[in-house]
Amino acid sequence: MLLKGIPDIRILRSAVPAVAAQLTDLAVYRPVSGMPAIRRDISVVVAHDDLAEDLGDRVRAALGPDADCVEEVEILAQTPCARLPPQALERLGAGPDQKNVLLKVVLRHLGRTLTDHDANVLRDRVYAAVHQGTAHQWAL
Repeated sequence: MLLKGIPDIRILRSAVPAVAAQLTDLAVYRPVSGMPAIRRDISVVVAHDDLAEDLGDRVRAALGPDADCVEEVEILAQTPCARLPPQALERLGAGPDQKNVLLKVVLRHLGRTLTDHDANVLRDRVYAAVHQGTAHQWAL
């Protein structure tokens, strides 16, 4: 417990997958929230060579001190913009040398329940930092 920085012995018996996964190595324990998660799927346009790590870095940088609310960022789908229909290209403001990425963003605050408004504010900050198209679709 001391080595991992675990503050409560009950954590060692937790059945929560996010907690149990942290008990398999000696990395420092990160608190896991019991608050409900909110998921936002975001369709964005990015450079054709952007990697998942690049997008994750942009998400964390955009949220700054609120980055601890992000539980997961996952790419669900990627499509080269050259393969998208004209209507989609117009809606996204995409160019042929870019790709469309469907991002799943799971938000969960450590100490309180996020409202839909809170989640949409965070979603729009993520969208502004990641989307590189000329057209925008804001949640708020």
